[in-house]
Amino acid sequence: AVLAAILMFVAWNMGEWREFAHLRQFRLPYRVTLLAVFALTVMVDLTVAVQVGLAAACLTFIYRISSLTRIQKLSDDGRVQVHALHGALFFAAVQLLEDLGDELPREALLLDFTHVIYLDSSGMDALMHLSTDCHVQGVRLYLVGLQGQPLDILRRTEQLHGLHANTDM
Repeated sequence: AVLAAILMFVAWNMGEWREFAHLRQFRLPYRVTLLAVFALTVMVDLTVAVQVGLAAACLTFIYRISSLTRIQKLSDDGRVQVHALHGALFFAAVQLLEDLGDELPREALLLDFTHVIYLDSSGMDALMHLSTDCHVQGVRLYLVGLQGQPLDILRRTEQLHGLHANTDM
């Protein structure tokens, strides 16, 4: 009984309870994840808490990164559209490219990839689908500003041959 009391005392002092007051500075998904992991650790098991915490952190990260990806329309005169892409084109953000295929211009579509930091296979597939849509409708697709990882993945998969791509911007 004395050993259990000592363990409880040590655990209480290791808890850093005043840190819970600082939760207000974090966004809601992070707060929910932290509190859920804490509650699962206390009420269920540490291994369950770690698994749930890891899954929640992954989902929060995917949502956060996809919300940072955006397409900015720079010009559109009906014949030519120019768009600047920002962020990461991955499976959670390919809808942005798919939406471009719904409103194609008459002559040319120019996509500025200067601020694209990552392109995964889903993003590449969406880009190839957009290229096919453009080809079917007689619209030229130009990619400019390709650099870093997006340029490397397009080169390694040999997808640059069907696109009008310029790596200098």
